[in-house]
Amino acid sequence: MLNGIKIIDFTRVLAGPFATMILGDLGAEIIKIEPPEGDETRYWAPFINGESVYFLSINRNKKSLTLDLKKQEHRKIIYELVKQSDVIIENFRVEVPKKLGIDYETLIKFKEDLIYCSIKGFGTGSPYEGKPAYDLLIQAMSGFMMTTGYENQPPVRASFAIFDILAGLIAANSILAALIERNKTGKGKYIEVSLYDTSIFSMSYIAMIFLLTGKEPARLGSAHPSIVPYQTFECSDKKYIAVAITNEKFWGRLCDALNLSYIKEKFKDNASRVKNREEIVKVLENKFKEKTREEWLKILSELDIPCSPVYNLSEVFNDQHVVNSGIITDVEHKKLGKIKQILFPAKFNGERQKIRLPPPILGEHNSQLIH
Repeated sequence: MLNGIKIIDFTRVLAGPFATMILGDLGAEIIKIEPPEGDETRYWAPFINGESVYFLSINRNKKSLTLDLKKQEHRKIIYELVKQSDVIIENFRVEVPKKLGIDYETLIKFKEDLIYCSIKGFGTGSPYEGKPAYDLLIQAMSGFMMTTGYENQPPVRASFAIFDILAGLIAANSILAALIERNKTGKGKYIEVSLYDTSIFSMSYIAMIFLLTGKEPARLGSAHPSIVPYQTFECSDKKYIAVAITNEKFWGRLCDALNLSYIKEKFKDNASRVKNREEIVKVLENKFKEKTREEWLKILSELDIPCSPVYNLSEVFNDQHVVNSGIITDVEHKKLGKIKQILFPAKFNGERQKIRLPPPILGEHNSQLIH
């Protein structure tokens, strides 16, 4: 769908490469500009035959061109590419693009209708403008880490770089919007995406609960601040089940399934259940320990009660939905042979986007791109 759109990608690590992978999945030509030593994630463990799994996860559908942008002759190559390109995306610290001669003001001299997207940790004018901003730091500063886990326990990080991923999605969406606008007006756009702003925006109702009530949200583990019960419970086999009781119909069915008629009427509305969270959760915790996860899943599913197993990753990739969905595919890597990739999740006219290029080895497309 983005066939004919050319994007020069100066990004590294995660937020930017995730954004450009999305755009590449949708058909854009992505030219990944790497320093001679490569994107730093090429050196992040674990490795398969010397290739970083981390790098392989976010760099398909891209061409790798190695350049030293401190050299004027290498900048000239960039300027020639810019003349043929639609979008520039970078995630350097604030002062770096100008030093390297790839800032917005410089590049629009070569392409007036250029769309230039800059992913920053904190953004222009922030008191933290020059501060490095890895996802851990953003999770910490957003308040996120003090709303996960349990009260009186240390802060808990999400297991993956959640705000890098979300900033990548915001960047990709913003670029697509700018491309649509350019089709109407013929004008380019300068876009800035802040990881910190993205984290505040993404906290959504958790942040809004504080803004409108003035109260810090409780740290509830897998539970929900506004719904009870809406969390996981341990079963007799030490496996966990997730239960989402979002209305009174489901509450009644759950009480019937668990033979808990004595609390069915006592806490018949969600407001009373939220108010009496501890009492209800204690009863349910004891009850779920009476049977295995599979036994409870069968009982609850037969009554159409929203529930699911809490999977580990080996269970995820053996689940029949995942196996049959086609979201996992193989692609032929120049060095590794067949490797797994997780495809773009949307389908278009019932079909998934196919991978055109595997994650590139460092400098793989130099001869193709330098004339």
